[in-house]
Amino acid sequence: MWTIDIIGAIDRQSYYNQDYIAELLTVDLQALVVGTNFIGRPSTKIFANKSDVIKVRSELDLNADQARGWIRQALEKERHLAVHHPHKTWLLLIGHGGECLVANICPRLHPLHTTIQAANQRQKNLELLNAVFNIYFSLAKSTGFKLDEGLSNFAVSDEGRVYYLDDEYYPWDDFATFSVMLGVYIRSFNWLDTEFIEDLARSLVKQLQDIFQDNECQVIIARELQAIFMPSPEKEQLLRALITILLQPPESKTMLATNPVGADQVKIKRQISGRFIALLGDVHANYPALCRVLDYLKAENIDEGIVLGDIVGYGPEPKACIERLQDCAFQIIKGNHDYAVATGDTSKGFSSDAKVVVEWTINELSADYRHWLNALPAVIQQDDWYAVHGSPMDPDYFYAYVYVMTYHDNLDYMQQNNLGLCLHGHSHSPGVFARNNQNDSHEMGKTVNLSRFQQALVSPGSVGQPRNGNTDSQFAIYDRERRQVIFMALPYDNEPVIAKMRQHNFPESFSLRLLQGR
Repeated sequence: MWTIDIIGAIDRQSYYNQDYIAELLTVDLQALVVGTNFIGRPSTKIFANKSDVIKVRSELDLNADQARGWIRQALEKERHLAVHHPHKTWLLLIGHGGECLVANICPRLHPLHTTIQAANQRQKNLELLNAVFNIYFSLAKSTGFKLDEGLSNFAVSDEGRVYYLDDEYYPWDDFATFSVMLGVYIRSFNWLDTEFIEDLARSLVKQLQDIFQDNECQVIIARELQAIFMPSPEKEQLLRALITILLQPPESKTMLATNPVGADQVKIKRQISGRFIALLGDVHANYPALCRVLDYLKAENIDEGIVLGDIVGYGPEPKACIERLQDCAFQIIKGNHDYAVATGDTSKGFSSDAKVVVEWTINELSADYRHWLNALPAVIQQDDWYAVHGSPMDPDYFYAYVYVMTYHDNLDYMQQNNLGLCLHGHSHSPGVFARNNQNDSHEMGKTVNLSRFQQALVSPGSVGQPRNGNTDSQFAIYDRERRQVIFMALPYDNEPVIAKMRQHNFPESFSLRLLQGR
């Protein structure tokens, strides 16, 4: 027999008495077996009837005072996190010999690992998984903790409400284990098909955008999923379908009345199919430099291109640069400065001087412009090339650099993932890092032929802030037919740009970079 001390329920109400709890503790222990309703650690003891479940934490070796303190701390945390059934009640069981056991009692729910099984309940299954995502993401966003992702740790009530069952929480790991669990879903559920995966992916994207309001979340998950093994071509196809939806750029709000171009005149972006592709990187709100390059390309009848991120930052005319790029049909990806201005997050890789201009730019741009920046994709991939701002092996795509110390690792990553050509910015220096039969080289000629390389990392340099000793506006043109890159540098008048930077009291180091090209 046990002395039962009822510490309290999550919602502070009373649902159980000592006599009922004592009677439930006399039923046979539930076996913890994979595939049944009850699974868990061997040290966990489960007593259950048709309506309630008692879980005893026998692994905790505590005296009465320690146990009460532990329970009160757990109870307060659960009240704060609000992911468990509100009737969950914590107990302290004290034996005749003074031994103490921590336990809790909760209404009996329907575990999702046994509930989500039937192919004929597709809509119900989708709703249940969406409920899990909502609990999981909301907690991570508000507290920095994550739940145990296994479906056996979640259950649904008779009323259709999903709750968390486990007592444990873990530090947030930026979607790493969540992505692994998505892979487990695909491997485990034999009834999954492409239509369900696509519906699930669209729901997942909506939840990520609603809760985190950051498009990079889905990119991070897609990146994690790319490394997950699938046991069959059919399962691999489902994984590819999920990744494809995650990497689709979200619908972006067009500029409103603040855009002199007009929403109806913003060019439609299309799949690149022509022979010549203009490669522009790191415009950095340098409007005269951008106009010099775009006017040249128009005169040469080159109307397809990729802008490799960082439209804003460092420079004084972010709005004008955004509007000019909206008025062309180039594909555009997001850089770290674009992300910082869109979200206000300068926690990674920003100097104090760079943060000054990010803050100025945030105040300079309306919410519509910042939303447009945030909606830009972090990566674009076609059959014969792959474009990021920073590094192909960077999970965020726009923080890490490709340079002398890192290009070998990036070429290794490309080789392992069957990527032949990666177009990138961020380094502000033109050139090609390439691999030919495991022989790596740094190519810096006016024209570089890529046909002799199995992997190549191509940086066109910077339109708006070169750092290779040349003050001209730099970009490149990729000839897909000849598989060669032509590096270009065009002089422009940078004095008006420098004058505006000084007018707005930008750090002088940024003006010096334009004057020195470093």
